[in-house]
Amino acid sequence: MERIIMGKMLLLLSLVCLAILSIGTGLFPQNPDFWLASGASTYQHIRELLAVVLTLQLITRPPRHIWLRMLSGAVAVTVGVWSIEATYANHMLLFDTLCFLSASVAIGVTALERKAATLGVLSSNKKAFA
Repeated sequence: MERIIMGKMLLLLSLVCLAILSIGTGLFPQNPDFWLASGASTYQHIRELLAVVLTLQLITRPPRHIWLRMLSGAVAVTVGVWSIEATYANHMLLFDTLCFLSASVAIGVTALERKAATLGVLSSNKKAFA
């Protein structure tokens, strides 16, 4: 149960980070708080895509369907690799990098979930050895 709560917390914090950057760069692009985040429409669309995937992960309960997990994993790997490469080439600003990487890690962790039956076996083994 604690693992599920921590997974949801990771998803929720990443979603809050995306929302803050989306709203802040959209409404207040000249505010010094958002100078390290891009207000370009491409970045806004990527933030919206990640917010949708994070919301899907939040509202569905484990075990999730295999296609949702595969799609989420593909999005996580693609965004993670792209953000690292774009940062290395000085095309992405710091807040965008941190936000995209946190969302990518959160989505990737939930995409790699184990089946509920596996978790039940692990918890029963832990009780047997305790």
